[in-house]
Amino acid sequence: MSPYLKIALSLCALAVLNCGGDSASGSATELATKASPVTMQLEFPETPLVDSLTLDCFGSDTLHLSIDPERPYVEVDLFPYESWKFMAKLYANGSLMQQGEATAKLEAGTAMDITIKMHALSGFVHVEIPLGLGNPAGIASGTLSIEGAELSETYPMQVSGSTAVFTSGMLPLGFEYTATLVMRDSNGTDIYSASETFLLDENAPVPALQIKSLRAKVNLAIESAVEVLFRVESEIPGKRGTPRPGDLIISEFMTSPLKSDSTQYEFVEIYNGTLDTMTLEGCTIGTTSQESKGWPITLEFVAPGRAVVLGDTSANTPEEFRNTATWGDFTNTKGSVVLACGGTVIDSLYYSATQDTVLNNLIPNSSTTGKNPLSTHLDIGLWDKRKNPESWCLGTPNPGILDNCD
Repeated sequence: MSPYLKIALSLCALAVLNCGGDSASGSATELATKASPVTMQLEFPETPLVDSLTLDCFGSDTLHLSIDPERPYVEVDLFPYESWKFMAKLYANGSLMQQGEATAKLEAGTAMDITIKMHALSGFVHVEIPLGLGNPAGIASGTLSIEGAELSETYPMQVSGSTAVFTSGMLPLGFEYTATLVMRDSNGTDIYSASETFLLDENAPVPALQIKSLRAKVNLAIESAVEVLFRVESEIPGKRGTPRPGDLIISEFMTSPLKSDSTQYEFVEIYNGTLDTMTLEGCTIGTTSQESKGWPITLEFVAPGRAVVLGDTSANTPEEFRNTATWGDFTNTKGSVVLACGGTVIDSLYYSATQDTVLNNLIPNSSTTGKNPLSTHLDIGLWDKRKNPESWCLGTPNPGILDNCD
């Protein structure tokens, strides 16, 4: 992912029209009716827990724009003015975190590119740790302690689905901090702990502390990543586990893309809900438990707490999702999806676009009758009830990202 989120705004500078009658000259009329494209780009270090992104434009008029960070594009019309001022603000973790501004003179008939470089005002620490489906390690509570800049604060662990989340309050920039993370069992006994000292500054307002596994003692170490971001990762070597039934689960599937739409493709998403890296050698995806009829998976492994996508090998499928040696074809309206490893069924389901009077455990599925066929999503919070059709929902395809049904 890019170390910067980029917002492209198309702004048109329009000449003020003579509303009282004919224009003074033909050339002025021609100029007045031609929009002048002004492209504005907002740049800021990638940040978790974004609340909102706003842009205020001050000139011949005043505009306040609220921009969806997930879909950061907007078009507005602006009249020529001697000095337009643009102020961008990013709110995250409940506070104003970054801001930037730029000024420009907008003239009719001229093209202009404007870049707003945003600057961090404060930072925070955010840590997410996969606990595995069912929380096999038995982690019941935890704390994140922050020391530095004449402050000492402790923040409790929150649980979101099968992930432990630690988030500090807002912290002043330009200081060294020590973050100590502790996780405990139901008796209050420490199970895991890690500590690291780091500098929080404008170039790295949110150090990304990542613990990839809880199966080994973890030592955090900060390393410089691409451009100005810092990423802390603990690589834990060890042999890969062989999946057993329930270790890997089917979490989303798409069986009925429109053949006439080149943006649609069949796929199956699988999720590793354990605390171990699982090998995918000898694993297949298909419509039957017969190993010889399955489609071999070409991925070597899937990390704990990660979802991977197995897609059709056709040109429609993005290259990163073509993770099978061959691909057959799922029946559009009714059929089965089977994940098997070494001849053992790891997870399976039966789906149908219509109700069946005989079978009552059919997972809902979209048909090709609509213009935009939907994929079927597992409400990941109901993973242990995934045989119940009510634990699934239809929605816009979202391969590689876990979903919760609203």
